[in-house]
Formats: sequence, structure tokens, C-alpha cells
Amino acid sequence: GTRILDLKSGVVYRLSARGGKNVFKSAHWSCLARPGTNVMIANAEAELLGRVDRIGGRIASEERSSLGGGICELIDTRVEGKESSDGENRVQVTRFAAYVARRHARSTFSSATSLLDKAERSGPLVLWKEQVAAWESRWEESDVEVVGDEELTRAVRFSLFHLMANVPTKGEAAVGARGLTGSAYDGHVFWDADVFVLPFLAATYPDAARAMLEYRLRRLPAARLAAATAGMEGARFPWESADDGRDVTPRIGVNEKGEDVPILTGDLEEHITADVAWAAWQLATWTGRWHFLDGPGRELLGDTARYWASRIRLDPDGSGHIKGVIGPDEYHEQVDDNAFTNHMAAWNLRTAAEVFGRPGSHHDYDEAAQWSQLADVLVDGFDQTTGTHVQFAGYQDLEPLTIMEVGRPPVAVDLLLGRDRTAGSQLIKQADVLMLHHMIPREMPYGTLEADMDRYLPKTAHGSSLSPAVHASLLARLGRVDEALELLRLACRIDLDDMTGTTAGGLHLAAMGGVWQALVMGFAGVQVRRPDDDRLVIDPHLPGEWQELSVRIRWHSRKLKLRCQNDRVHVSCDRTVTVSIGDGTSTIVRPPGAWVVREIDTPRRSIPSEIPRDNEGDIR
Repeated sequence: GTRILDLKSGVVYRLSARGGKNVFKSAHWSCLARPGTNVMIANAEAELLGRVDRIGGRIASEERSSLGGGICELIDTRVEGKESSDGENRVQVTRFAAYVARRHARSTFSSATSLLDKAERSGPLVLWKEQVAAWESRWEESDVEVVGDEELTRAVRFSLFHLMANVPTKGEAAVGARGLTGSAYDGHVFWDADVFVLPFLAATYPDAARAMLEYRLRRLPAARLAAATAGMEGARFPWESADDGRDVTPRIGVNEKGEDVPILTGDLEEHITADVAWAAWQLATWTGRWHFLDGPGRELLGDTARYWASRIRLDPDGSGHIKGVIGPDEYHEQVDDNAFTNHMAAWNLRTAAEVFGRPGSHHDYDEAAQWSQLADVLVDGFDQTTGTHVQFAGYQDLEPLTIMEVGRPPVAVDLLLGRDRTAGSQLIKQADVLMLHHMIPREMPYGTLEADMDRYLPKTAHGSSLSPAVHASLLARLGRVDEALELLRLACRIDLDDMTGTTAGGLHLAAMGGVWQALVMGFAGVQVRRPDDDRLVIDPHLPGEWQELSVRIRWHSRKLKLRCQNDRVHVSCDRTVTVSIGDGTSTIVRPPGAWVVREIDTPRRSIPSEIPRDNEGDIR
């Protein structure tokens, strides 16, 4: 048979044919407009359903969690026999299902019954029309089209569909590494959610991004306890989080030889704490409002800053250090002064200091000043002799292997060379230093993106599904669009082609979020800098084979459609917006929209979002 997912409406169709005729066909969808409601309609030759119990009616079931919550399910199946126009005996099955989940109390059937009754009163046709309208609305605010490459566009839309389908828009959203599509990682929440999934939602459906942050906010008490247990202040978020916010990272794994190996990420991959703070800043920056950071986000920023303030150790010369961590590159464990961790900690401290120093704040200004001072003395790994960042202390002394000496990426280097040799080499699993240029580009010394790219890209195995899209984004910003396009296509095919052999455990949502970021931040060059920056900067870098890159976003309460070409961008808007192409003069665009042209005498900068600095690292 054939199975078809209609990305436009979120309906799955199944067809089976015999002798040139459809002997089975069905449509199934989860109602976007009515969360918890599912519908299936099937039509088949009667003989195909001969072994199926054709008595309809309701079936109820309930699953309870050991933590006190649970899920209840009601299914109502209606079976109707009818004769087709050509005299065939056929059966039509209509099935409605309703699901209700409760976290802290035993689930009851009353809510599920209400959902099911409403669905049946409406009927499948009404529910289908609602489904089409609901998805049409979502696509109008989030669609991406690569004009000139239909296959790539379809792969991108596949990613966007799953990003939208896996995240609720109300309450709290615990977005696991594989979303709702599989059981890999037991549904645990990693930095995947905060860094890779949330920005797409902040830019297209802020309510969903807010629900993701609500998940973190409700687990601040657990993060505070984790920090206190480690002898620190503030809050430390877990590397793997589940229901109650405690770290649930496994302590032991099994290698390819069947041997037990320790898993240290739960103890040492501490950058997650700054990543959560960064996610809060993303929501404020895309929406253009401080109210989240001045309100519920203030505790989050303050407690994460307090953690880093207590975690940093000062040398007699006054320099600050963070020792014994794991960065995004998980091939190297228990390293000192990982550039990514230190930069993100410094960013966290400075951002919290700014928020706490805003007018009307009732917090300790002395504490905010201490945060800023610590951020300034924390070593950043910048090597002035090479103009690049050292990934961690001692990295330059490791075996100087390049990835092409081992295999063509993506490749699991630790499986080929073994853990010990991999750890003793300069080969890295995924973007580490380069991840900084992706997440906090304005904090990086001007001109270092290209130097860091030339240093670390030849070392990168892309052993994580998160890696290709990040590199694609950065290479596009550098104008190296052919290299960027190759990695973008790789990122798009990770699940469509099951490139890692792990798609059966669920789709890689973070890789899908990375695809969107590569297109919007990389190829389209959209830059969002601060909540109070009212100018949208766009700096497209497109491959010659693309006619246009069209993206839809929400920015500062405006609904925008950007049709990007290398020398101009058409901005459609529902409210007046200020736009500039690269470093060009700002242009005011009024509804319904207008073309904004790149100024002829304005050079195209490969890293326009970075702050120019002099050789001493001071901002000019």
C-alpha cells in the first residue's frame, strides 16, 4: 500500500490497490484545532475486514504514572456496510478518539468523554474543515520556500511540519529530543529544545515558545536544589530533564564491545544552564517585549547568573576559570575553560546584569555589578597570534588529525578510533567554538568567524545530527554558499533517509529546528539582536541556483513575509516595519509591503552581526 502525509493539512492517507482498483483507503488526523481529538475514516472491500470485529462502540482505557499522573483514552468506532455503485459490498469505518492527560492527579474520563461527544456531534467533515483551516493558519505564519528547488522546499516543509506538530501552545511544553514521534531518550528534555526548537517557535508562534519556557520555570526549584547539592548558588538545570526537573542522565552506557562505560554528561555538560537563559532572551528578542524578562524570566536569568558566579574560580592574577566540563563536543570530557561554556556563562552574567539594572528593578545593583565584573575576567580562549579561539585549555597539544584522514563525514569517530584515541585527538563531534558564532555572534571578536571556521570545520565529524545545519548557517553567512548548501541538504535528509540509522526511535527535532535556523539566520541573514532594537536586519546570501528564498516570520508583533534575493528583499507586512539590507540605510516599509534594495556602495559583509573590536578585544 501507499501512505501519504499531506503537509498542508496534517492528514495521513493510506491507499491499497488490487487489479487497478482501490480496495482500501483511509484518512487519519490529529485535530490541530482540538488537541486530544483524533479522527479516522476508512473505506474498504468487506472481505478485507472479514476478520475484524465489526461491532462498534466505545472502548475506554487508562494508563497511570508512578508519579501520580496519567492518561485516559476513549475510542468510539462506527461500522457501516454499503453497496458501491458497481455492486461491490464495502464497509466504511469511522473512528473518533479522545485523549486527556493529567500530571498531578488521577485522570478522569469526564474530560475525555466531553471531547469525544463534541467531536461526534461535529462529525468528520466539520473536523476535517477545521483541520485544514488550522494548518493553513499555521503555514501562513511559518512557511519557507526555496524557489528554484522544489525537492529541498518539500524537505524543509517536512521539518517545519513536525516542529509545529510536536509542541503544544498552552500550559507547559516538555519537548523531548524526539518530540512525540518516538521513544528514544525516553522523552527526556535536552538543550535540543531550548537552542534548536524554541527559536523557530519564538519567530512563528510565540505562545508555543512561551509554553516551552514555562516547563523550565516550573522546575526552577529542582534546579536550585541541584546547584545547592553541588555546593553552588542559584540554579543549575539538568542535562537530561523529565517530569520533576531532576537530572535523569544515565550514569552507565554500553559501548560497541558490550563494555560498560561511564556517562559523564549529566555531571559535566553544564552549559545547559546558560542555554536555558539564552532561550528566554530569544523569546524576548523575537517578540520585542521585555515583559517576560522583567517578569517570570527575571528569576530564571538571576538564578542562572548566580550559578555561574559561584562556579567561576579566580586565579591570583584575577582571571576567571571554569574547570572540569564537557562542551557541545562530547568527544572531549572533563576539559578546562571550554570556550563555548565560558562564553555562554559570560553572556548569561552580562545579560542578567542588564535585566537587573533596568529602571524599576528592586534587586541588588551590587550583585549585578559583580556579575558584569566576573564576565569580564572569565577567560575566553581567544588566541591573538592565530586570531582564533582555542576550544579548551590544551586542545592545541592534541594529535592534529583532520576528519578526512578518518572518513567522510558524517562519521562516528569514537567508534572508528576508539574513545581514548578520539579524546586524544583534535577531532570534534560537532560545532563547539563555532556554536558561539551561531548563538551569540555579537559577543565574538569581529572577523573571527572565518578564522574559526577554517580551523575547526576540517576537524568536525558531524557525529551529531545537530551539527550540519549549524555549519550550513555559518557558511552561508560567510558567503560560502556552495559548502553551506551541501550541509543544508544533509541536515534535511537526516530522517527522510534515516542517515543515522536511528529514525525508528523518533525524528530528530533539533536537526529540524537547525534547518530552519540555517535558512532564516544563515541564507536569509535575518538578524534579531535585542528586544528594544526596532530595526530588522536582513543580509541574504543565496546560491546561484535559487531564484528566491521566501520565509514567513513574526517579529515585534508584525507578521512578515520576506522574499529574499541577493541584492534585494521584498518585505510584506501587516504593520509598519524598519528594515535594512546588511549595513545599508534603514528603510521604512508600510503595509502591504515593498522592495528594499541593497545599496550599491554597501559591501556585503560575511559576518554583519558581529561587533567590530580592536586587536585587544575592546569594542570600537
